[in-house]
Amino acid sequence: MKFIKLTKESSDIAVLEKINEESFPENERNLITDLIDTGAFVYGIYEFSEAIGFMVVREYEELMYLAYLAVRSDSRGRGIGTAVITEFVNTFFDKQIVVEYEAPDGTVDHGLIAIRRRNFYRRCGFRQTGWFTSYDDAEFEIGCAGAEFNIDDFNGFVDHLSTIIHDHIPHAYRKD
Repeated sequence: MKFIKLTKESSDIAVLEKINEESFPENERNLITDLIDTGAFVYGIYEFSEAIGFMVVREYEELMYLAYLAVRSDSRGRGIGTAVITEFVNTFFDKQIVVEYEAPDGTVDHGLIAIRRRNFYRRCGFRQTGWFTSYDDAEFEIGCAGAEFNIDDFNGFVDHLSTIIHDHIPHAYRKD
């Protein structure tokens, strides 16, 4: 298992776009080439030289924001996502690696999925930060791996992101 930083000219972009389509609903999906055009780093996930997934990371100063992680449907449940995220965290351990995952909303179906996602990221080394975001009528919990989470760095990232992308900009808050 390995991950490789891609460019718009990478030969596997079309394969990864198919994984993108099967992994995310249309309202949450962005073209991989558009993500690259806006400065995001796209890493292809490879097994035996075959593209089986991707992750999208935005880097800002000492913060790395994990925006997307997708694994081909027939490769899910085999520990691939865990292996890739664990390797990524170990590679960039000196940076704040930030992810937002949906917070349970109290409904049974959604709550179980949200808890499963949160537990996945915790197994991969992400810690609770006590911070949340909300957009598109959904609440997200902010998790961090690597260096200690710093809300000022996150807000700096959000300000930077708002100059590139004009919708879906998170606003961090605490519940206490």
